[in-house]
Amino acid sequence: MLRLAFILLSVAILQSCSQKGQEKSLENPLEGEISIAADESFQPIVDAQIMAYNAHYPKAKLNIKYMPEQKAVRLMMQDSVDVCIVGRALDSTEIKYYKNKGISYLPARMALEGVALITSVDSPLSTISLDDLKAIFDSNSDKKLVFDNSNSSNLRYMIDKLGIKNLNQANIFAADGNKDVIEQVKTNPNAIGVIGASWISDGDDLKARAIKKSVKVLSVSQKEGGRGYLPIYSDLKARQYPLERKAYLHTKKHYGLPKGFIRFCCAQIGQLVVEKMGLLPYYVIPKEMVVEKTTITEMQKDKK
Repeated sequence: MLRLAFILLSVAILQSCSQKGQEKSLENPLEGEISIAADESFQPIVDAQIMAYNAHYPKAKLNIKYMPEQKAVRLMMQDSVDVCIVGRALDSTEIKYYKNKGISYLPARMALEGVALITSVDSPLSTISLDDLKAIFDSNSDKKLVFDNSNSSNLRYMIDKLGIKNLNQANIFAADGNKDVIEQVKTNPNAIGVIGASWISDGDDLKARAIKKSVKVLSVSQKEGGRGYLPIYSDLKARQYPLERKAYLHTKKHYGLPKGFIRFCCAQIGQLVVEKMGLLPYYVIPKEMVVEKTTITEMQKDKK
């Protein structure tokens, strides 16, 4: 009996130490280990933010998992992950849960992104209106819309944006992620793929450039015959692209590494990462420039 009691006491001590170690890792915004669940349509921008954070804080371990939006939110609400990154604010039921637990709801907005529409380079389409998109949802059409998965945040966004009441399932197809959407679109001129703009927005990234060469990015207009706009930095900045959305970071842990990572994404360095990716930073970071007036003669004197 004494031996059994000793073993149980040892196990309890080890569990206590493990829990304290986990709590300690969450207390420090510069090091430790946390888990992040993110909507797969945001993968390129999230990967870039994690890489930038690790470059500045190499002792921080950020474990990232990509999944459908609703699952990411659910895991965060269940404390199975520390942070979730999705394309929506929390709904009223989720906010009520925060309130009941005495947790402040402080959504962080990282970027203004676009839901991009892509099609085959052989497709005659170059521009599509919101009415045209709604017609594909509402009626039989020779066009089909391809989403990244059956629980796609892109599908949820389009339903909300276009006010779709009843889905015509014949025109909606689910792929196995954004990469599969791109592959399906390449070979089918009647398919319109719906992906996150960060997959094609970084002009310096070889993978993004290869994707843009292999497909056609459609411009989108508010109405038939109107001017079309693209999910690129200039059109997002002008707030002209009709399918814009925000990238949100949510957490229930407003301290330590979860808060440190969120603050990083929304502060100067993280916002510069967003801009470099070809997306619009949600928080405008002022850029100071010092201009000194001097003559060529004075410059030559300074060199001497």
